[in-house]
Amino acid sequence: MTTSYISCACNRVPHSADWGKNGLICFAACHAVAIYDPYISKIGKITHTLHRHKDRINTVRWLKRRDAKPESELLSSSVDGTAIIWSKRNELFKCNSIIGVDDTLIFCNSLYISDHDSVNEETSAKLIICTGSVKGDLRIWLRDTDDNVKCLQTLTFDKKLPIEACFSFLPNKHLPLLAIAIENFTIELYVTNCNIIEESYFEKVQVLVGHEDWVRCMDFNCDTNNSIFLASGSQDAMIRLWKISANSTEFSNDELHQKEQVFMANGIKYNITLESILYGHEGWVYGVHWCPLQLDNKNRILRLLSCSLDKSMIIWEPDEVTGIWSEKVRVGEVGGNLMGFYGCKFSDNGLNILAHGYQGSFHIWEYSNIVKNWIPKSKPSGHFSEVIDLCWDPNGRFLITASTDQTTRIHAAWKNETEFWHEIGRPQVHGYDMSCLVMLTPYMFASGAEEKVVRIFTAPTTFRNCLMKIANVDDFKNMVADSASVPALGLTNKATFNDNITIEDVEVNKFKNEDYIPPTEEELMQNTLWPELQKLYGHGYEIFSIAARHDGSLLATACKSTSQEHSAILLWSTNTWVQVQKLMSHQLTITQMEFSLNNKYLLSVSRDRRWSLFECKDNMYTLIAASLKKDSLHTRIIWCCSWTHDSFFFATGSRDGKIGIWNPNFTDDKIVPITSLDVKVSVTALAFSLQSISQDFYVLAIGFETGCIEIQKLKMFSNNFEWEKYIMYDTSQAHHLTVRRLKFRPQKEDFNILQLASCGSDHIIKIYDIDILK
Repeated sequence: MTTSYISCACNRVPHSADWGKNGLICFAACHAVAIYDPYISKIGKITHTLHRHKDRINTVRWLKRRDAKPESELLSSSVDGTAIIWSKRNELFKCNSIIGVDDTLIFCNSLYISDHDSVNEETSAKLIICTGSVKGDLRIWLRDTDDNVKCLQTLTFDKKLPIEACFSFLPNKHLPLLAIAIENFTIELYVTNCNIIEESYFEKVQVLVGHEDWVRCMDFNCDTNNSIFLASGSQDAMIRLWKISANSTEFSNDELHQKEQVFMANGIKYNITLESILYGHEGWVYGVHWCPLQLDNKNRILRLLSCSLDKSMIIWEPDEVTGIWSEKVRVGEVGGNLMGFYGCKFSDNGLNILAHGYQGSFHIWEYSNIVKNWIPKSKPSGHFSEVIDLCWDPNGRFLITASTDQTTRIHAAWKNETEFWHEIGRPQVHGYDMSCLVMLTPYMFASGAEEKVVRIFTAPTTFRNCLMKIANVDDFKNMVADSASVPALGLTNKATFNDNITIEDVEVNKFKNEDYIPPTEEELMQNTLWPELQKLYGHGYEIFSIAARHDGSLLATACKSTSQEHSAILLWSTNTWVQVQKLMSHQLTITQMEFSLNNKYLLSVSRDRRWSLFECKDNMYTLIAASLKKDSLHTRIIWCCSWTHDSFFFATGSRDGKIGIWNPNFTDDKIVPITSLDVKVSVTALAFSLQSISQDFYVLAIGFETGCIEIQKLKMFSNNFEWEKYIMYDTSQAHHLTVRRLKFRPQKEDFNILQLASCGSDHIIKIYDIDILK
């Protein structure tokens, strides 16, 4: 079992992403920590999701080593009141220590006290950790070499809330220095006078005053010429650079000398001066980060990166002659619907800069030696809210997903040496939360949202040209438009035309695979919409479920309902877009519908704890069977259903944890399943494989409310069935919240390897490669 694709967005909170010297980016993805390797292929790849937290993660940080070597541990904190240290063991990150605070954490930070070289491989380096909670206290913890964690001290601030904190070492000494940003716009400095950290006690030695609003971010630069720099960014749009020196410098100017702040630590005098005030942002400054590159063993390059809610990132450097700090590089967005940046980081080599924003997307700029400038770089992307539905293109070339973040997105793979998945389009950016979608033809899909209208979209020329670069596209047809755009204050994608777009520009035989450049976040947002072809009106409430015949000739839709009148299934002709039938059977909302692969049957399941089966006769669907509320297998809501590839059987799954396998050819009045499975956990998604792997068994994927996914083999012996559990994906391998939909990819080759797509309430989309004959 391998996971070939993970798509997810970064949490929309500050400090929820970090870039380490190990070259990896760690970031918070709902309740999990995602590990992203930006150097795999052209766009990078999310390789793992680490799940242990039970609520949204607020802070994720690599634990910076004192010897400046690649990091092997990371720290995360969550709304659930825990902070977790994840350690790398055998190339995988495992939960090493859990710190329980029993209150919502808003930040955390850490500092290694002992060197890694001084400890064995089986033991950990000593680590000091600080956590801040919404109660207003800051706790200092010690993780010893045996991975035991104890609380050393609790700091309170006279009913003031600590907002952020960071650690460093004092110049020329191995004593920790702690800077804490307080609600009253000040920064308090704490030091300990004890070399034995287990006996240490942090005491306040100085207060830095100057900011006019909350300080949201701080970062220490390492020891440079017996001094360290502290950069602080605030909601007053200012960045202040504070210089802390080991020896007091004699000033000839008395006025400057008076502005020094002095404190004592372990018998040594330290002075603090305000090095510079950086003004260039027009919004709240949410991120500052010093460049990690070092000139030599003692000195690091003085280069500071900052980001703001004004949608910009700035690199600041001092002038070589005057030493005056000024803006050297500015990158960011102009216009659009972005909400600004929540954090920024330099890469390990200093040649890339990263920011993450309100919509969970990453924005990376890379320095190009060719053009001597910073250029946008492609990177992974994902939904920033629940992903509620997905569907494969009938030819299996791409996957389309829908989310309550009000977008639908298209994911496809391009093959170089291996299959490499990424997002290639956002056909619909809507004003309502999406609820369902289905593909009608290879270039047309229907979607439903929290509105009474079903919308039909068709692919533009720009999408066809993009698909030609990565897939074998031979089903050319005349597209209705070249691209699409949304008018101001509108919800309808309007077709646009561009005479400059020609098919010759991207002919497959002229295109080299290695020349392919995946789209950037800006291109996805602005240039990949599909034009809207049709609207279908007929439902009285918000659209909830949708399905299509596999030949694309009929579309079935259903809406939210509390009565039989509104629980009807409407059937639409995709040739005329006229309603051709109204099927009545249920009393409450229909949760899922699915046509059999031979298009003979239509199956629906509902909140009323019943399923209904309709058969096609003379091009009309009629009700032939329905389960009863009494004496039924399912006693709770039936969430999901699926047909086998040969249309001989269908499966239903419900909240009561039961899965039923049914034969549509009922011979008597008693409707009973052929076989059933009680998994004791709410079943929220089902999918049979679309290929005939073997005549002896069917492959069924089961998604649970817990986020786990199970692959079962349903073996047949004459008229009997036997269940065999094949694979179980846990909450780190699958999802950590409810699995919303499962679909196997239509494949024409390599039947031994099945590809399963899943989506969940944890905002994540995954594609798994399953070797079914192992």
